[in-house]
Parts: sequence; C-alpha cells; structure tokens
Amino acid sequence: MIVWSRGLGKQRLPIELKDSALRREPDHLAMEGIIEPVFWNYSIKLSPQDLLAFLKLLTHPKTIGFLAEREGILIPFVVKLIAVLPRLVFNVLTEKTIGKFRRKEAK
Repeated sequence: MIVWSRGLGKQRLPIELKDSALRREPDHLAMEGIIEPVFWNYSIKLSPQDLLAFLKLLTHPKTIGFLAEREGILIPFVVKLIAVLPRLVFNVLTEKTIGKFRRKEAK
C-alpha cells in the first residue's frame, strides 16, 4: 500500500500491510508498524463497518476489472479467497459460540 498526504509533497511512502502488527481493541482492529525509509510509526484503525466496506470494494466490478487486467492475478486471488472462506466461516461461528458461553459464565 502506498500512503500520500499533502504534507509529504511528492513523496510517497510504502506501508507493508503484511508486516503490520494486528491488535484487537473493543471497538476496532488496529494495524501498526513503521514506514521505512523515514521510520514513521503508523496506526490504522479498522471498524467493523470499514471491514464490510472493504469486502464490498473487493466485489466491485472496477476491482475485478483491475485484477483481471493483470496477468496471473485474478484466478489465484479468487482461488485463495475460496480457500479461506470455509476457515473464516468456521472461525466466526466458533468465536460466536465461545462468546455466548463466556457471557453465560460471566453472569
């Protein structure tokens, strides 16, 4: 991901999301890391609505077109997405079930 703001002038800074530390907060997820070569700390806060918006972005026709124009990207992307879906659904259902038991024990 490339970050830019008016204060940076023409400079663009790379953020390697795969290297970010992920932290869970009560109302958001926080991704944190350091932007090299300037060694700036960054923090990205993602709410549940942000994650839903990102999923919507992934399925937008412009996104699909963008990926389709790049050789060897769209099919591996779709295959990987299909591969992680069962694990994602399982983990969500497990977390929901565990959360119900935790709430019952807390009462």
